[in-house]
Amino acid sequence: MEYVLTIIKWPSFEVKRLLAFFGAGARHLHDHFIPHPRNNYHPHILGHRALALFSVMLVSMKIFTLTILSLGPVLPVFSSAITQENIIALTNESRKAYGLKELTQNNLLAVAAQAKADDMLARGYFSHNTPDGRTPWSFIETAGYSYIMAGENLAVNFTEAENVETAWMNSPGHKANILNKNFEEIGIGISQGQYQGHTAIFVVQMFGTPIAQKLALSDKPTIVQTQEVPVPPVLSQQAVNSAATQTPASQTAPSLENILQPVAVQSGEVAVAGNSAVITATTTDSAVKVIAYFGQQAIMLQPKGQGQWEGQADLGKLAAGQAQVRIKAFDMAGKTAELQLADFSSSTVKNYNVLQTAKPDKVSWLGRAFDPKVFEQKFYLLFIAVILTSMVLAIGIRRHVQHLSLIANSSFVVILATLLWMTG
Repeated sequence: MEYVLTIIKWPSFEVKRLLAFFGAGARHLHDHFIPHPRNNYHPHILGHRALALFSVMLVSMKIFTLTILSLGPVLPVFSSAITQENIIALTNESRKAYGLKELTQNNLLAVAAQAKADDMLARGYFSHNTPDGRTPWSFIETAGYSYIMAGENLAVNFTEAENVETAWMNSPGHKANILNKNFEEIGIGISQGQYQGHTAIFVVQMFGTPIAQKLALSDKPTIVQTQEVPVPPVLSQQAVNSAATQTPASQTAPSLENILQPVAVQSGEVAVAGNSAVITATTTDSAVKVIAYFGQQAIMLQPKGQGQWEGQADLGKLAAGQAQVRIKAFDMAGKTAELQLADFSSSTVKNYNVLQTAKPDKVSWLGRAFDPKVFEQKFYLLFIAVILTSMVLAIGIRRHVQHLSLIANSSFVVILATLLWMTG
């Protein structure tokens, strides 16, 4: 009988080769980052060729990020269009912020403002006075509006109602008209057409304080009937103190005005925050529930106090469903009030216009969500840290041996990386 013995030999590693391998790696790192006689006190990472390659890499990273984001789907971003309703609502919001009462819309002022807007568009001028010297007050008087005092604000070349209001509030003269406590009524005129070779929108905002009707005084004196009022009994101090203790001052009966106040949606807004649409509404105090409807879906707005309500909806669903956003408020008696905010359909928009497109923050990469902007920012910060560290080592280790070109070229690359990082 014969036996076969098999011996398994494991591969052997020579310690010298292993040390030589790590030794070569250590020498390369030493040559790339530490100045010494072998690299002529010039670390390879800060060499001319390396820095040129880094510059190309930095610019390529920015191009890559912009390209990959441009391949993503497009979502519409909506903002308030220039309409009479939006301009008046924004004006009243500005007045409310300063504790002033809201202005009411007057049809005669609106006719005067529209006539002024049409005249500026037709005759191609932008001024309070017409080319033939006609003042704003002549438009108001022609419309049949009798006033004690009046004012006018003008705007042109805007596409958003918010921008118009912001520009007016940043101008002392326009702001003075908006915040004039004596004005009571407002009218808006909007005209769109060609002006100075391009499409423009003229906005005219007219304010007024109407002449109040005088009270008719009678020649005969008013007869006042008198009735004897019984004198209340005198209460002792102890009874007064007891009554004050039993009836706290906070337990006051609700006023009839608050009970009978009809429910109403005073204003609303749709703002874009990332991929969400923030829906806000201002209602009367009698509202107990506010719902935002869009297409076949609806969300409940949460109360924020002082008649303020807020909720969020997915912007992609709004755009994909081509829905109209409307707010509906309910009171305790079941009565309702509605306000249409925005139209996300592909048809002509009444209150909101498509202004720009929003690219997604993340893209799919190998089955996972990938945010190229975050990666780009981290890459630039890491690169800046590495180069600055290398420069500190190169300058600090051999201070008596310095290469001015090394410092200058490295500084240029660091500045380039910083600028690209700051552009986001």
